[in-house]
Formats: sequence, structure tokens, C-alpha cells
Amino acid sequence: MSYEIPKEDEIKEILLKIMKRRGIVESQAELHREVMKHLKRRNKEYKLSGKRMRIIALATGKIKIEIRYKLTDRIVEEMDKCPVCGGNMVRIENSTLDGENVVIGFKCTKCPYWTGKKLRVPIRYIFRYKS
Repeated sequence: MSYEIPKEDEIKEILLKIMKRRGIVESQAELHREVMKHLKRRNKEYKLSGKRMRIIALATGKIKIEIRYKLTDRIVEEMDKCPVCGGNMVRIENSTLDGENVVIGFKCTKCPYWTGKKLRVPIRYIFRYKS
């Protein structure tokens, strides 16, 4: 079975239309279903992953994403790419009383994701339209 990948501009247009109308969408799955409904009307062969939709939503500049997390016991030593948007992660550092710099976490340069030394795993995305 073949499929087609919709263009980014087409997805942006649909996302902005939905978000202008709704204002807030409480989950990525809910927004994805609605975007797919609009895409399928245009072309039954269209496929779109939730991650690509989320990255495109961030790229519009008009959709803000709130992230709900689950804290894990896994210790993060190094993190290069953001699990939310694929952006670059930078170190969050703090100075100790001895004057040394220590890494206390990592934050994304493109989206609101951040984690401390214990990994924070995104479990829910809430999308808000910025007017």
C-alpha cells in the first residue's frame, strides 16, 4: 500500500485553522486526529506522524506547547537532541561554593523542554493558540 507525505505548508495551514477555532487542544493524539481528518479530505493517501505534526506546530510560531512530564530514576549524563522537537540541548550549569561549574540539567534551544539530572519524560502535550 502506498502513501503520500503532505507538504509542511499544508500542515501549517490546517494546524492554524484548527487552533484559531479551538484555542486549546488538550493532547497530541486529539490534535493529530483532527489534522488527519482534514488531510484525508484533501488526499486519502496522506500520512503524518504525531512527532512531525508537533514539530511543525512549534515552527508556526503561533502555537505554544505545554509539556506534562513523568520523572524517572534514569540519570542523564549527556543529552544532544530534544525528545520533543529534535532541537539542540544545552547544559544548565551552576557554580558550587568551591567555584566549580557543575551540570544540573539540560534545556532545549527551540522548545520549552528541559530536564534535570533525573530524566523527565514527556507524557502529554497541550497545544495553545497564541493570538
